[in-house]
Amino acid sequence: MRTLLLSLLVIIFLAPLVTAEEYEVYGKVYTQDNMPLTNEPIVIQCSGNDVCDLNSNLQTITDYYGFYSITLEVFPEDDGENISLLVAGQFAELTIDWNSSSNSDTRNQEFDIYLTQDPRVSTTIGGFTCGGCCLLLILFFAGLRSLKKLMTQEGRDEFLGRKLMPIADCPVCGEKMPRHLVLRHLIVDHEIEPYEAGSIAGKQFNKIHSEE
Repeated sequence: MRTLLLSLLVIIFLAPLVTAEEYEVYGKVYTQDNMPLTNEPIVIQCSGNDVCDLNSNLQTITDYYGFYSITLEVFPEDDGENISLLVAGQFAELTIDWNSSSNSDTRNQEFDIYLTQDPRVSTTIGGFTCGGCCLLLILFFAGLRSLKKLMTQEGRDEFLGRKLMPIADCPVCGEKMPRHLVLRHLIVDHEIEPYEAGSIAGKQFNKIHSEE
């Protein structure tokens, strides 16, 4: 019995523990016209299997020549599993190949990424679309404001080039008349001296401005 227990303990402690190994994925990212995509982030974004869950949100960035390298944590049983790399808004599917290593000391796999859409064109189109939407909103609100203004008599007169003369009351008799005729009315109709009439009209206009 003691021998059996010792044998079990030896098996437990000496049995190799299965742990995740570093798995380097490297390659180059190409645009639609086979040009290297430089300084572009690459992010692991996927779920549904162990290798995805273990490495989700890992990221790297391409260098000046479009090359990249990212180190994953992979188990031997992950061989054949798919993992998604997000580059410039596009997904590239990588299939883990446990036996693809060119160097027996490390696990690695070469994986070049070819984008089906030019990210520069997408960015430009997105910018024009955003700018166009903003311009349409500005034109819409400007048109709405003009329409509301045309619904009033004052707005219609202004649109037709008719400028309404401000009306004022005579400070002596209270008669209503265009403001620019008040001074003439005081001098001609009320026979007030021009200097005094100007003073009276000025006080009247100041009162009107303060009320407005």
